[in-house]
Amino acid sequence: MLVFWKEKLVFFAVPKTGTSALEAALAPRADIVIRNPPILKHVPFYRYNRFLRPLFEVVGAEEFDKMAVIREPISWLGSWYKYRARADLDGTPNSTKDVSFDDFVDGYAKGQRPKFADVGSQYKFLTRPNGDCAMTHLFQYEQMDKARAFLSERLDVDVSLDRKNVSPARNFALSDDKEAKLRRKCPEEFALWESAHIADG
Repeated sequence: MLVFWKEKLVFFAVPKTGTSALEAALAPRADIVIRNPPILKHVPFYRYNRFLRPLFEVVGAEEFDKMAVIREPISWLGSWYKYRARADLDGTPNSTKDVSFDDFVDGYAKGQRPKFADVGSQYKFLTRPNGDCAMTHLFQYEQMDKARAFLSERLDVDVSLDRKNVSPARNFALSDDKEAKLRRKCPEEFALWESAHIADG
Protein backbone atom coordinates (compact mmCIF):
# COMPACT_ATOMS: atom_id res chain seq x y z
CA MET A 1 0.00 0.00 0.00
CA LEU A 2 1.14 3.52 -0.81
CA VAL A 3 -0.25 6.75 0.60
CA PHE A 4 0.27 10.11 -1.07
CA TRP A 5 -0.71 12.62 1.60
CA LYS A 6 -0.68 15.91 -0.29
CA GLU A 7 -2.45 14.42 -3.28
CA LYS A 8 -4.99 12.62 -0.99
CA LEU A 9 -4.54 9.30 -2.76
CA VAL A 10 -4.25 5.75 -1.43
CA PHE A 11 -2.96 3.03 -3.75
CA PHE A 12 -4.25 -0.43 -2.83
CA ALA A 13 -1.93 -3.33 -3.70
CA VAL A 14 -4.17 -6.11 -4.98
CA PRO A 15 -2.05 -9.31 -5.14
CA LYS A 16 -1.06 -10.60 -8.60
CA THR A 17 -1.96 -7.38 -10.44
CA GLY A 18 1.47 -5.91 -11.15
CA THR A 19 1.42 -3.90 -7.93
CA SER A 20 5.03 -4.72 -7.02
CA ALA A 21 6.29 -2.96 -10.14
CA LEU A 22 4.08 0.07 -9.52
CA GLU A 23 5.12 0.23 -5.88
CA ALA A 24 8.81 0.01 -6.77
CA ALA A 25 8.39 2.91 -9.19
CA LEU A 26 6.34 5.08 -6.84
CA ALA A 27 7.69 4.28 -3.36
CA PRO A 28 10.25 7.13 -3.41
CA ARG A 29 7.40 9.55 -4.14
CA ALA A 30 4.99 8.20 -1.48
CA ASP A 31 4.59 9.57 2.04
CA ILE A 32 3.66 6.21 3.56
CA VAL A 33 4.94 2.89 2.17
CA ILE A 34 3.78 -0.43 3.60
CA ARG A 35 5.92 -3.25 2.21
CA ASN A 36 5.89 -5.92 4.89
CA PRO A 37 4.47 -8.12 6.17
CA PRO A 38 2.32 -9.14 3.17
CA ILE A 39 -0.87 -8.95 5.25
CA LEU A 40 -0.20 -5.22 5.66
CA LYS A 41 1.21 -4.61 2.19
CA HIS A 42 -1.94 -6.10 0.68
CA VAL A 43 -4.48 -4.34 2.90
CA PRO A 44 -8.01 -4.73 1.49
CA PHE A 45 -10.46 -1.88 1.64
CA TYR A 46 -12.40 -3.26 4.61
CA ARG A 47 -9.25 -3.32 6.78
CA TYR A 48 -8.19 0.11 5.57
CA ASN A 49 -11.63 1.46 6.43
CA ARG A 50 -11.55 -0.07 9.90
CA PHE A 51 -7.98 0.67 10.96
CA LEU A 52 -6.12 3.13 8.73
CA ARG A 53 -8.81 5.62 7.73
CA PRO A 54 -9.68 6.45 11.38
CA LEU A 55 -5.96 6.93 12.10
CA PHE A 56 -5.65 9.37 9.21
CA GLU A 57 -8.71 11.25 10.42
CA VAL A 58 -7.19 11.66 13.89
CA VAL A 59 -4.40 13.75 12.36
CA GLY A 60 -6.81 15.87 10.36
CA ALA A 61 -6.83 14.11 7.00
CA GLU A 62 -9.82 14.60 4.74
CA GLU A 63 -11.28 11.77 2.67
CA PHE A 64 -8.70 10.20 0.36
CA ASP A 65 -9.28 9.00 -3.18
CA LYS A 66 -8.67 5.27 -3.50
CA MET A 67 -7.03 3.62 -6.49
CA ALA A 68 -6.38 0.01 -7.49
CA VAL A 69 -5.68 -2.26 -10.43
CA ILE A 70 -7.86 -5.31 -11.08
CA ARG A 71 -7.01 -8.26 -13.34
CA GLU A 72 -9.28 -10.36 -15.56
CA PRO A 73 -10.36 -13.15 -13.18
CA ILE A 74 -9.14 -16.16 -15.18
CA SER A 75 -5.79 -14.48 -15.85
CA TRP A 76 -5.60 -13.54 -12.15
CA LEU A 77 -6.20 -17.15 -11.12
CA GLY A 78 -3.64 -18.27 -13.69
CA SER A 79 -1.05 -16.04 -12.08
CA TRP A 80 -1.80 -17.52 -8.65
CA TYR A 81 -1.68 -21.02 -10.15
CA LYS A 82 1.80 -20.41 -11.56
CA TYR A 83 3.01 -18.67 -8.41
CA ARG A 84 1.99 -21.57 -6.20
CA ALA A 85 3.87 -24.04 -8.40
CA ARG A 86 7.20 -22.67 -7.21
CA ALA A 87 9.72 -25.07 -5.70
CA ASP A 88 9.59 -23.79 -2.12
CA LEU A 89 5.96 -24.92 -1.88
CA ASP A 90 6.67 -28.49 -3.04
CA GLY A 91 4.99 -31.00 -0.77
CA THR A 92 2.79 -28.44 0.98
CA PRO A 93 -1.03 -28.18 0.81
CA ASN A 94 -0.64 -24.82 -1.00
CA SER A 95 1.37 -26.23 -3.90
CA THR A 96 -0.17 -26.44 -7.38
CA LYS A 97 2.79 -28.32 -8.85
CA ASP A 98 0.80 -31.52 -9.34
CA VAL A 99 -2.60 -29.88 -9.81
CA SER A 100 -4.13 -29.14 -13.22
CA PHE A 101 -5.43 -25.66 -13.92
CA ASP A 102 -8.92 -27.13 -14.33
CA ASP A 103 -8.72 -28.62 -10.83
CA PHE A 104 -7.31 -25.39 -9.43
CA VAL A 105 -10.18 -23.32 -10.83
CA ASP A 106 -12.71 -25.98 -9.83
CA GLY A 107 -11.35 -25.79 -6.27
CA TYR A 108 -11.56 -22.00 -6.30
CA ALA A 109 -15.21 -22.13 -7.38
CA LYS A 110 -16.17 -24.34 -4.41
CA GLY A 111 -17.71 -22.97 -1.22
CA GLN A 112 -14.98 -24.63 0.86
CA ARG A 113 -11.79 -24.12 -1.13
CA PRO A 114 -8.85 -26.51 -0.84
CA LYS A 115 -5.73 -24.78 0.46
CA PHE A 116 -4.02 -24.73 -2.93
CA ALA A 117 -6.94 -22.72 -4.36
CA ASP A 118 -7.62 -20.47 -1.36
CA VAL A 119 -6.21 -17.26 -2.83
CA GLY A 120 -8.74 -14.66 -1.79
CA SER A 121 -10.96 -12.49 -3.95
CA GLN A 122 -10.37 -9.30 -5.89
CA TYR A 123 -14.04 -8.45 -5.40
CA LYS A 124 -13.89 -8.73 -1.60
CA PHE A 125 -10.59 -6.83 -1.57
CA LEU A 126 -12.05 -3.81 -3.35
CA THR A 127 -15.68 -3.51 -2.25
CA ARG A 128 -17.75 -2.20 0.62
CA PRO A 129 -19.89 -4.55 2.75
CA ASN A 130 -22.90 -3.79 0.53
CA GLY A 131 -20.97 -4.94 -2.54
CA ASP A 132 -20.34 -1.50 -4.06
CA CYS A 133 -16.86 -0.81 -5.39
CA ALA A 134 -14.94 1.27 -2.83
CA MET A 135 -12.35 2.53 -5.29
CA THR A 136 -12.51 6.05 -6.67
CA HIS A 137 -10.30 4.98 -9.57
CA LEU A 138 -10.21 1.36 -10.74
CA PHE A 139 -8.06 0.29 -13.68
CA GLN A 140 -7.81 -2.97 -15.57
CA TYR A 141 -4.43 -4.69 -15.36
CA GLU A 142 -4.76 -5.33 -19.09
CA GLN A 143 -4.76 -1.55 -19.66
CA MET A 144 -1.89 -0.63 -17.37
CA ASP A 145 -1.08 2.35 -19.58
CA LYS A 146 -4.22 4.06 -18.26
CA ALA A 147 -3.17 3.50 -14.66
CA ARG A 148 0.30 4.83 -15.41
CA ALA A 149 -1.11 7.90 -17.15
CA PHE A 150 -3.41 8.61 -14.22
CA LEU A 151 -0.60 8.30 -11.68
CA SER A 152 1.80 10.37 -13.77
CA GLU A 153 -0.72 13.22 -13.96
CA ARG A 154 -1.96 12.97 -10.37
CA LEU A 155 1.52 12.77 -8.84
CA ASP A 156 3.40 14.80 -11.45
CA VAL A 157 5.99 12.05 -11.87
CA ASP A 158 7.15 9.77 -14.67
CA VAL A 159 6.03 6.19 -14.01
CA SER A 160 8.26 3.60 -15.70
CA LEU A 161 7.80 -0.05 -14.80
CA ASP A 162 10.20 -2.96 -14.45
CA ARG A 163 8.85 -6.49 -14.14
CA LYS A 164 8.75 -7.67 -10.51
CA ASN A 165 7.79 -10.96 -8.85
CA VAL A 166 7.43 -12.81 -12.15
CA SER A 167 6.00 -16.29 -11.64
CA PRO A 168 7.65 -19.37 -13.20
CA ALA A 169 6.62 -20.06 -16.79
CA ARG A 170 3.83 -22.60 -16.97
CA ASN A 171 1.41 -23.45 -19.73
CA PHE A 172 -2.23 -23.62 -18.72
CA ALA A 173 -5.62 -23.67 -20.39
CA LEU A 174 -9.09 -23.77 -18.88
CA SER A 175 -11.75 -26.08 -20.23
CA ASP A 176 -15.08 -24.61 -21.29
CA ASP A 177 -17.05 -26.36 -18.55
CA LYS A 178 -14.73 -25.16 -15.77
CA GLU A 179 -14.83 -21.61 -17.12
CA ALA A 180 -18.62 -21.76 -17.21
CA LYS A 181 -18.67 -22.99 -13.61
CA LEU A 182 -16.34 -20.20 -12.50
CA ARG A 183 -18.48 -17.57 -14.20
CA ARG A 184 -21.62 -19.07 -12.63
CA LYS A 185 -20.17 -19.30 -9.12
CA CYS A 186 -18.19 -16.03 -9.11
CA PRO A 187 -20.07 -13.57 -11.36
CA GLU A 188 -19.18 -10.62 -9.14
CA GLU A 189 -15.48 -11.08 -9.91
CA PHE A 190 -16.09 -10.68 -13.64
CA ALA A 191 -18.59 -7.84 -13.22
CA LEU A 192 -16.17 -5.76 -11.16
CA TRP A 193 -13.35 -6.28 -13.65
CA GLU A 194 -15.64 -5.34 -16.54
CA SER A 195 -16.72 -2.18 -14.72
CA ALA A 196 -13.14 -0.92 -14.32
CA HIS A 197 -12.83 0.55 -17.79
CA ILE A 198 -16.12 2.41 -17.31
CA ALA A 199 -14.98 4.21 -14.16
CA ASP A 200 -11.96 5.79 -15.86
CA GLY A 201 -12.81 5.80 -19.51
